[in-house]
Amino acid sequence: MKYTKFFSSLVNTAGSPNLDNDKFKKLMNIIHFEGQIAGIDKVINKFKSIDGEHKYNSIKADLETKLESITNGLSPAELLESWR
Repeated sequence: MKYTKFFSSLVNTAGSPNLDNDKFKKLMNIIHFEGQIAGIDKVINKFKSIDGEHKYNSIKADLETKLESITNGLSPAELLESWR
């Protein structure tokens, strides 16, 4: 959850970033996708002895692809800079 942690820290230290509506929506999607990925990781760890990991990997891969698409592979700091 590197983007979530980065932007949370940024808000705590410097306040909310000044983003237009489109970039704010992207930020919210990034945080949402990271939360979904973290949730799937918890399910995988909890039920891997019952279901096996493969059952959830396609869902996780789809979310990771969406996250990569929004962030363009940039680090959180690089992403913020590209938005300014």
